[in-house]
Amino acid sequence: MGGCAVRAYIRRAVVPAVVLSVVLLTGCGGSDSDEGAAPEKSAAAETAVDEPAQEPSEEAHTPIPGPNVGIGSRVTFSVGETGEDGEDYKVTTKMDVRVLDVKYMTPAELDTTNEPEHGQYLTLTLMLENVGDAPAKITTYGMMKWQDADHAEQDATTLESVGGPALDRTYAPGQSVIGALVLDVAAKGGTVSYYGTNDPSGEPAFVVNLPSE
Repeated sequence: MGGCAVRAYIRRAVVPAVVLSVVLLTGCGGSDSDEGAAPEKSAAAETAVDEPAQEPSEEAHTPIPGPNVGIGSRVTFSVGETGEDGEDYKVTTKMDVRVLDVKYMTPAELDTTNEPEHGQYLTLTLMLENVGDAPAKITTYGMMKWQDADHAEQDATTLESVGGPALDRTYAPGQSVIGALVLDVAAKGGTVSYYGTNDPSGEPAFVVNLPSE
């Protein structure tokens, strides 16, 4: 009887050991499952971060152009005014601009002893016409900005003149003037933008594409 009791005790001791082994295996299986899921969540998080990161980069390099016009073409732009406080902007009339000619000039050709501050003179001949229903005051001095791929936007206006009618004036409906501006730019090519419309958006009224030669 003593020997049977010992064998029974050994059998009872083995059963808990087997149960304990099953529990340990189950616990290890759950750990493997958790480890397998972790990379999936990490990959999803990386995708969510990478996709929106590209959008601001593209927008930051997208310019905001005004209506572009080249030699021989024309464009219509709005002219407006603001209240006494400089706010409440409203469009009052429309103007047409036509680019008739662009010529790069030397000081001698302009009959001046003044060297260009930025490096290159040019004459820009325009036809301006009021095609709206109210008077339009046009001021180009200090409102013509030049830039290209290598140079930031800069004031291109000068006090030089080639004679003829002045473009800076008040245009009654139906009136038009052909005149030339002498501009000072850093290089041939690029664009000249006109900002003299009081538009609080800060966008140019029109942009002239200049020839490279």
